[in-house]
Amino acid sequence: MKSYAPADIRNVAIVAHQAAGKTTLAEAILFRTGAIGRQGSVDEGTSNLDYHANEIERKTSIYTALGACEHEKTKFNLVDTPGFEDFRGEVIAALGVVESALLVVRSDGGVEVGTAALWQTLEKYGLPALLVVSKMDKEHADFGSCMAQIRDQLSPKAVPVQIPIGQGDGFHGLIDVATGKAYDYKNPGEAVEMAIPSEMRAAYEEAREELLNAAAEHDDALVEKYLDEGDLSYDEIRLGIQIGVRDRSFFPVCACSPMSGIGMRAVLHFIKEYLPSAESTTGLRALAGKEETTLRIGAGALTCARVFKTALEKDAGDFSYIRVFAGKLGGGDELHNHNRNQPERLSQLFALEGKNREKIESIGCGDFGAAVKLKNTHTGDTLGDKNLDAVLPPFAFPEPNSRVALRPARDGEDDKLAQGMHRLNEEDPTFVFSMDPQTHEHVLQGQGELHFDVLLERLERRYKVEVTRHKPKIPYLETLKSTVDIAARHKKQSGGRGQFADVNLKFEPVSRGAGFEFVNAIVGGAIPGKFIPAVEKGLIETMGKGPLAGCRVVDIKVTLHDGGFHAVDSSEAAFKMAASLAMRDAFKTAKVAMLEPIYSIEVKCPEEVMGDVMGDLSSRRGRIMGSEQVGHFSIVKAVVPLSELYRYSTSLRSMTQGRGTHTRTFEGYEEVPSDLMQKIIDDAKKNSQEA
Repeated sequence: MKSYAPADIRNVAIVAHQAAGKTTLAEAILFRTGAIGRQGSVDEGTSNLDYHANEIERKTSIYTALGACEHEKTKFNLVDTPGFEDFRGEVIAALGVVESALLVVRSDGGVEVGTAALWQTLEKYGLPALLVVSKMDKEHADFGSCMAQIRDQLSPKAVPVQIPIGQGDGFHGLIDVATGKAYDYKNPGEAVEMAIPSEMRAAYEEAREELLNAAAEHDDALVEKYLDEGDLSYDEIRLGIQIGVRDRSFFPVCACSPMSGIGMRAVLHFIKEYLPSAESTTGLRALAGKEETTLRIGAGALTCARVFKTALEKDAGDFSYIRVFAGKLGGGDELHNHNRNQPERLSQLFALEGKNREKIESIGCGDFGAAVKLKNTHTGDTLGDKNLDAVLPPFAFPEPNSRVALRPARDGEDDKLAQGMHRLNEEDPTFVFSMDPQTHEHVLQGQGELHFDVLLERLERRYKVEVTRHKPKIPYLETLKSTVDIAARHKKQSGGRGQFADVNLKFEPVSRGAGFEFVNAIVGGAIPGKFIPAVEKGLIETMGKGPLAGCRVVDIKVTLHDGGFHAVDSSEAAFKMAASLAMRDAFKTAKVAMLEPIYSIEVKCPEEVMGDVMGDLSSRRGRIMGSEQVGHFSIVKAVVPLSELYRYSTSLRSMTQGRGTHTRTFEGYEEVPSDLMQKIIDDAKKNSQEA
């Protein structure tokens, strides 16, 4: 395979809200450059990039895919990412290994909630971006409306470098603002230069003035020339755009129709001319211990690469997707995994083109590739020279915002389930699978219902483990609200040696989160010292399955201040039982409470449905903590009990027509209302009897 210098490589992530057409755009780029012989279709299941079974079934991107092509002696590495919010982790990893992004905006949808969220992520990463208004041939396409929304909701620094001629069924040409030339595409695949339509002259003049202002503002000499002469040469405009894009003070906007090919050659030109190359920076932010440092990158620096995706493919093997930042990688190289402080030997290396793999000898500086069967390396790890002495910062993957309980469909497959989920977690770090220590359920936490669907389909398809899903039990807690003194006796005589223990215990509530405190206040030998630990042990064991509803007991102080024993019949077991009886009596006598987990949630939704969202949160026993406007979107903050959040991501998407998203963070525990507490206790007793 041909090698490229970093200056001749453009690493570009293609990102968008779901159904905006980014995979179609990526396919069109690959097809127009001759990298693939036929432009695939997502809807028809023939896409070269959406090739997994569940992507074909759902007609949407689920996994990051790589595509590479050459245009005018420049290599484009295209990283096609999922648009659905549930798979945002794939996007975050991709953005961590590229120099720029294509943000695709639907001509008939404008800026959607996912578009705005992606823009914020691009800002966080400081990535230059080219905005592409796609699907200009769709029925309700409206470039003017898209531009207004982009400037209003994303950045006022967005400037069109193209103006479409017509839209919808009438989309047939483009005006290149930098050159002042117009092109007609009425004959498919053929661009014929034409005069700028008279009715579009005013729009062109306005766009050109904006472009010249944006291009000139980085150079005093250009500003002076523009003010004196009222114009700039094409080369001066091109240089000004390059600098503005690099500094993120300018965001070019172009228009196209990937399916018809109108505007695709211009998109290729913009990627090559305006987006930064793989050598656009000489340093990379890294961590040496807890201190930030800068790694020198480039072909002559110490080898440094990053694994940004792991794919476990049944027929092809385990692939680690790699971006090389410094030096180069060769098959057989001995590297060091700096995250795990372990050696790693590369075996076979491959270039990836969607589902196709081509064996290669090396991966050059600035380029992408894949290694098979790395033993000690996982997603996010830094590989490199043993003298590198630093790691790249971890990817900021989203925290889970949904949970579901799993049960193997066949008895005896708990271990098989755990092993399968562990393997899937190597591919997808955005979910957590564990056994809840309080409810003793297998709980899967992830990004939403579609995320769960995909994970469990892969679990069944790949590891032959079927599961049933159900609402997770809530890890309630039990505690006391008042002080009570309890005398309890355990006495049993059934022939031979009996059992006897007497304890006097004072139970007190303590501050939330203080835990359990045991105080031995025995004086005068009322209870021999050897039996005191048994009293504490009996209390702790009973706290694990509380007297009210079998939930863990927390935040109490227990003082052992008196009691009695029998010289023959007393034993550790007897004192454990007496302590357990005392705790049960305490919860029958004192004022009690149950505590429930509370989550702080932040909902982002269109402003027109904010009232519905707030009303729904209130109906879930949520407390609205505030709201704010960000562009045309509302941010609603609330605290809500976990018991009310089951399948909330699904409900939110339904309520907002797929335009609402949310994040959640564990806030703490709060007291359950008395009427609900009694229902929880009654349900627990009923379930215990049925079991």
